Amino acid sequence: MSVQHDFTRDFSHKHILGVEQKLTPELVHLLKVIQTPRLEQISMIYQELQENPCLELSDFEEIHQDIDEEEEIDIEEIAGEKDIARFIEEELPYYFEPTREEEEGLREQFVHQPTLKEHLDGELRLHVTDPDEIEIGEFIIEYIDEHGFLKASIQDISKATGASPEKVEKVLKIIQSFDPPGIAARDVREALIIQVKRMGIDGLILRILEEAYDEFKKMNLQGIAKKLGVDIEEVHDAVEFIRSINPVPAKGRWGEVSYVVPHVIVEEDGDDYRIILNEYDLPFIRISPVYLEMLKNPENYDKKTLEFVREKMRKAILFLRGLELSRETFRKIVEYIIERQKEFLKKGIMYKKPLRMREIAEAVGVHESTVSRKIQGVYIQTPRGVFRLKDLLSKGVGEDELSRDMIKERIRLIIENERKERPLSDGEIAEILRREGISIGRRTVAKYRGELGIPPANIRRKMNA
Repeated sequence: MSVQHDFTRDFSHKHILGVEQKLTPELVHLLKVIQTPRLEQISMIYQELQENPCLELSDFEEIHQDIDEEEEIDIEEIAGEKDIARFIEEELPYYFEPTREEEEGLREQFVHQPTLKEHLDGELRLHVTDPDEIEIGEFIIEYIDEHGFLKASIQDISKATGASPEKVEKVLKIIQSFDPPGIAARDVREALIIQVKRMGIDGLILRILEEAYDEFKKMNLQGIAKKLGVDIEEVHDAVEFIRSINPVPAKGRWGEVSYVVPHVIVEEDGDDYRIILNEYDLPFIRISPVYLEMLKNPENYDKKTLEFVREKMRKAILFLRGLELSRETFRKIVEYIIERQKEFLKKGIMYKKPLRMREIAEAVGVHESTVSRKIQGVYIQTPRGVFRLKDLLSKGVGEDELSRDMIKERIRLIIENERKERPLSDGEIAEILRREGISIGRRTVAKYRGELGIPPANIRRKMNA
C-alpha cells in the first residue's frame, strides 16, 4: 500500500504543538498510533480489535482474496469529517498487512538472545580490533563463570596464550568495562570496586573497599572509622551505599538462553545495504466486510445504528492509516541511521559516527521524542552482529562532534603506543587529541580512560617497571 509521504512531516510534534487546538480526538488518536513504540504495537492492535467491531483479525490468504472483490468506498461519506478525510488516501486502507511475509525466509530469521559469554564475545569484537588482543579476550571470557567472575589468574592466561601479563591485564580491563557492571572481576571485592569506579565515585567509599575490606566484610564500622581516620557517621553512610551494589555481576540477568527476533534485518547489497522490517508478531487485520455491507445498504438500518457504524468505521480507517504511517516513520528512522553508520557496519567501531536523536528527528521530520519511542527496545540484525538499534546512536564531543566511542578508541590507541617507561598523563593525552582537532579536557580524558579500564599514568608506570 502506498503511504502519504507528507503526513508525518505535516504532523510532527513541532507542528502539532502549534495547531493543537485544531486537532480532533480522532487525529490525536491517530498520532498516538504513529508514535507507539514497536514493542507496544501488538497490545495496541488487540486493544483496538476489542474496542472496535469494524476491525477484525484475518490472514494473508483472506486479505489477498478479498482485495479485488472490494468496491471503492466514498471515504468522506464514511469519515463524515473533511479534516480527517483529507489525510486519508483516495483508496480505502482496507487492511493492514505486516511485512513478515513479503521477504522469503524472513520468518526463519530468529536470533537467540546471547548467553553471557556470547554477549561478552560480541562486545569484545566491537571494541577490540587487534587479533592478538581478541584471542586473549576470548580466553578470558572462556574462564568467566555463570556468576560473572573470572576463574583464571593473569599468570595462567599469560602462559596459555603466550602473551605478557601486562597485555593480559590490559585486555582484562577492557572486558571489565563491559556490561553487566563488575563483569570479569576476580572476586566480590574487585566487582564492587569496578562498579564504584564506573559510577565515578572515589573518596571514602572506594577507600573502604581498597583499604578496609576485611573490616567491611565483618561490618566492623568502628574498625573502618579507626583505620581510615574518619567519623563513624560517614562510615555508616558509605557502607550502606556499598551494600546497595550488586556483588554478583551476572546475577539474575544471564541465565538460560532465550531468543529474540530482530525487528530490522540489514543485508549487504553490493556497496549498499538492504533494509527489511520484520513485523513477525503483528497480526493481519482488516475492515469487517459485515460492517462495510451495512454502509453499502444504509436503507436496511435505522439512523442510530448507522451513526454508530460510521463512527466506528471512521476510527477503524484512521487506525489502519496510523499503522501504515507508523511503519513509514519507523522505516525512515532506520534508513537514516543505517545511512549514517555505513562505515561502522563495514569497518568497525573506529568508524562509528556521532548520531543524536535530534539529528534523526530533524532529518525525518518528527519530534525527538518520537524517535526515542520508535527505537525503544528494537533489535537490528546486521552483517556485524545483532544490536539494539539505539546502540548505533552516539553522542558527539568537542567541536568536530566525533563520537564518544571513536574518541575512547583513539585514547586507547594513544596509550597502547606510549613509551612504557614514561606513560602519558591525562593532560598530555588531551594535548595530543587537541592537536588532532579533538577538543576535550583532561577530566574527560580521565573519565574515558576509566571507562576503558585503563589505570592512570602512575599505575601504568609501576605495572611496566
